[in-house]
Amino acid sequence: MHSMTGFGRSKSEDGGRRLTVEIKSVNHRFLDINIRMPRTLLFAEDNIRGLIKKKLSRGRVDIFINYTEVLGEDKKAVVDIGLFRSYIKAAREAAALAGVNDDLALSHIIKIPDIISVEEEPADEYLLKDILSQAVNGAVDALIDMRSREGAELKKSIEECIETLSGVCEKIEERNIRIAGEYADKLKKRVNELLLGFDIDEARFATEVALMADRADITEETVRLRAHIGQIKQTLQDGGAAGRKLDFLVQELNREINTIGSKSYDTGISGLVVEAKSLIEKIREQIQNIE
Repeated sequence: MHSMTGFGRSKSEDGGRRLTVEIKSVNHRFLDINIRMPRTLLFAEDNIRGLIKKKLSRGRVDIFINYTEVLGEDKKAVVDIGLFRSYIKAAREAAALAGVNDDLALSHIIKIPDIISVEEEPADEYLLKDILSQAVNGAVDALIDMRSREGAELKKSIEECIETLSGVCEKIEERNIRIAGEYADKLKKRVNELLLGFDIDEARFATEVALMADRADITEETVRLRAHIGQIKQTLQDGGAAGRKLDFLVQELNREINTIGSKSYDTGISGLVVEAKSLIEKIREQIQNIE
């Protein structure tokens, strides 16, 4: 199980060409890849995206690529012969006109702007693609390693919250068993006080207690709550890219605990519902960063 937050860096060099790749990622609903690289490498963009998609399934991924020609073999100096001759001619004419000695030197002329320009040879795309693939794969592997370590910490924290939530669910179940009897006792005592010694219609009384118990019964909700907790435990155990599934299960946890809170009038259960909601929110926040 992996987090969606991480950083990776790798460098690859061959034939006087050096490529450095840095990748960082944060949480996102889908896989969102953003690449920043020199125009020289634009031909390899689809290849880079393909390499990323093979190894990552979710997260906003920002890739920064730096390309350096260590030996400068892909560049050459080019002399503008026409401009070179024109400068010489103009300089000599100026010297003759002014009546001064011609002290022209090559070192002076080549410093004149535009006399010498630098041109880049066409890139060896096959070699660059190979070097780039090595660097990208290395950076992604480093990123995955960091995401894996953080994912393990998230998994441990979620498991602790789930165990605590399971204990809260057990308390709710125990409380639910007792509240019908407690309600009957309180109702009978109150009716006796109001009737001042007159006999109670036991059949009518039993019917009222049964109706109340049916309206406030949360057995189905606690059973489903247990089932969702079990599914989350199994999903954490299975690992893999489980973020979307866990997010759905947490929504179901929220649905059941909200229903329990709305159906039960018992203050004890209401307090447990608040505790459960706090745990579920904590789980939800952690799951947002799981791939």
